[in-house]
Amino acid sequence: MEDEGRLFKQPEKKETNPKCYKIHFDDDHFGDIETPIDTYRLVGRLNAWLDTIFAENQLDSANPKISFLCYCIVELSKNALEYATGGEIAVNFEPNKITVIVADNESWDGDPNNDILYGSPGHGLSRVKGFADEFIIETNGQKLMKVPGKRKLVKSADTEIKQGTKITFVKKLILI
Repeated sequence: MEDEGRLFKQPEKKETNPKCYKIHFDDDHFGDIETPIDTYRLVGRLNAWLDTIFAENQLDSANPKISFLCYCIVELSKNALEYATGGEIAVNFEPNKITVIVADNESWDGDPNNDILYGSPGHGLSRVKGFADEFIIETNGQKLMKVPGKRKLVKSADTEIKQGTKITFVKKLILI
């Protein structure tokens, strides 16, 4: 168990600038590819894209923790497709963390805490929130964030995002 958190090897050449990858998707596009996108196709295309960008950053997407990180990205993206017919994903690789931002044009209908706590226990957003070191939802002018020891997201500030939803997910890396 002591090696459980040691998943990431120190790259030989340490980069100081984060690498950022972005992809836009909607019902008819995945990036520059014009194709009908439903949930099944989105998952397949996202997994291929994620395999590529993780490999470019010397991270094996077959590693269980990396695989679960990919699951989280897919889950957030599926929600954007289902509730807002698409959005944009940004994945930032930094020396000690990966930051994922999934944004769409549909404001959250209702209270995000209710969806996370009572929507699908053990699945979806509740699993993503639980795995994240930092988890923030910005929608309807509110910024809600994960706070250690609290079940619910806590309102931390107002945000300029009045229309649409932006979810920021951060996973810290333990380098060996």
